[in-house]
Amino acid sequence: MRVFVGKGEVYLHDVATRKKAKQVLWGDWLDVIESDGDWHKVRWGKVSYWIPKKDCIEEAPLDVIILDVGQGDGSIVTTPGRPDERRVIVVDAGKGDNVYRFIKWRYGKYAKDVRFHAAVATHSDLDHYLGFQRLLDEPKQHFERFYHNGIAEREGDDLLGPSDPSGRYLTSIMVTHADIQALYSDPVVRGRKTYPRLMHTALTSGKVDRVEMLASEVSHGMANRHWMPGFSPAENPDFTIEILGPLIEAGDDGSPRLRWFGKKIGSTDRDEGKTKNGHSVILRVAYQGFTLVLGGDLNKPAEDFLLRAYSGIGDGQPLRDAVAHAQSRWRSDLLKCCHHGAADVTDEFLEAVNPSAFAVSSGDDESYVHPRPELLGRLGRFGRGDQPLILCTEILRSTREREATSLFKTINQQNALIEKPGTNDTVIKAAKAKRAAALEEMARRNVQVYGAINIRTDGKDLAIAFLKERAVADRWHIYWYRQDEQKGFIPIEK
Repeated sequence: MRVFVGKGEVYLHDVATRKKAKQVLWGDWLDVIESDGDWHKVRWGKVSYWIPKKDCIEEAPLDVIILDVGQGDGSIVTTPGRPDERRVIVVDAGKGDNVYRFIKWRYGKYAKDVRFHAAVATHSDLDHYLGFQRLLDEPKQHFERFYHNGIAEREGDDLLGPSDPSGRYLTSIMVTHADIQALYSDPVVRGRKTYPRLMHTALTSGKVDRVEMLASEVSHGMANRHWMPGFSPAENPDFTIEILGPLIEAGDDGSPRLRWFGKKIGSTDRDEGKTKNGHSVILRVAYQGFTLVLGGDLNKPAEDFLLRAYSGIGDGQPLRDAVAHAQSRWRSDLLKCCHHGAADVTDEFLEAVNPSAFAVSSGDDESYVHPRPELLGRLGRFGRGDQPLILCTEILRSTREREATSLFKTINQQNALIEKPGTNDTVIKAAKAKRAAALEEMARRNVQVYGAINIRTDGKDLAIAFLKERAVADRWHIYWYRQDEQKGFIPIEK
């Protein structure tokens, strides 16, 4: 039997003494081994613990984890409900294998084969999509859907495909599974580029059922409402996922197209980076009273376009006129900040979202200076309430856990053995295996412990949590919020 950890400060207890041993987070799952009166004996990894039955629930809250992937994005959304009802959506997977290792740690411990509902590659930047290649290469993982933003990179001079005669719109938009399958079936089109390789893997590996575009539309100057398949209000009024971007604009013949963005708002130049970033898949997750926007890599030109489309104002009007109208679609309790905390964001966009908390996904081994110091003040200015929360994966993972010192010692010992003159091949082979295992354990611990921002909510209460750097019994730092009908989610004072 599987149960979930309930709300509040909850602990697993030592098997022998039943004293508090390890703090667990609301929504964590526990497999029950046996029951004794008011207690469940449960398994956590390879260790058994007791937990009071009163601290367990049968239905899980919404679970969102914004992972530390270094420079890039990687989030895991798990829908609320009973164990057999929950669906897992991986939104971006970073550049390296952090998302793969986290999923292997979290899901590999209870299932031989894991079937995820969907993967979402918000756009074709390496630090958002390349990690999916490792997931698709894993034989034990399967995705029902693989979603993208419709812009298919290709070999040749036109990286993003052909444009219309005016040069203002991209016209080769891959909407359906058949569209992208036809394009990437040609090895000349794929060339040696990594994004076509990933998509071709999704199309041909047998690990994905369907590969499709996620998008909304603009008609008569206004943005329509579109939902991720399976998550519309008609299908589930309590839990929805709305697609806020990209916005398709129909050509004269009704064919789909996406506009080019320039380096600045209003410029007529065509910038490939601004365009593919500006057409990121933007999702608004809503559960009961809670809302979350996953902001991809939006930039100022894209935000200007989106706010105008969601408010219906013309290009000649001040962008501030769009805020009040756009808020009905964009205002959310939590914003996964756009483009890793870059400063290329409008005040009007931040004001339209107006969240109680911000989450920034960034890495410390990069040259972009993310998150930008000048942005952080603006986040506080346009956040909701007197003390909006600003969390950053890079800041939450500032050091490795203390246990890693023993791993460093193991690695150094094995290196010395490998390099020692006269060491025979059998010993060298064994030493290399031990070194590899220690390196894997060090990497696993780092992504498991540090940086991840955990969001749990039942639509009424909200917990935003991260693990502390020192391994203590009270290992979670948790910010609690409660829904207020007028103000949205507000902090609970302790």
